[in-house]
Amino acid sequence: MWVIDIRHWLNETMSGPAVPRLRLKVKKLGEIIAYATSRKCGVGTDSAPKCWRRPGRKPCAGTLDIGLDTSTNRIFWRCPVCEDEGVVCGWEGLIWDMSDISSDVYQ
Repeated sequence: MWVIDIRHWLNETMSGPAVPRLRLKVKKLGEIIAYATSRKCGVGTDSAPKCWRRPGRKPCAGTLDIGLDTSTNRIFWRCPVCEDEGVVCGWEGLIWDMSDISSDVYQ
């Protein structure tokens, strides 16, 4: 299980990966954060992000089950196909956080 504070993976401006090798991981975590926070505030979203794991060097075909625990502000995901799972925290206020989008759109 992944347990990630995304701020540890970001550059000084908190808008991108701290190092090039984290680029794809930060991109996928950004998708997870945007999806979870969009759903939290009732904004319509496309389908959940696809799993990025490559078990046996073949892309997993799973779609992630994503949720947000509002008591801890942790976003969790699980792939029903390959069983990859994780928790991400530290996402509040980052560019992927859509929590305040509904108030921006409707004002």
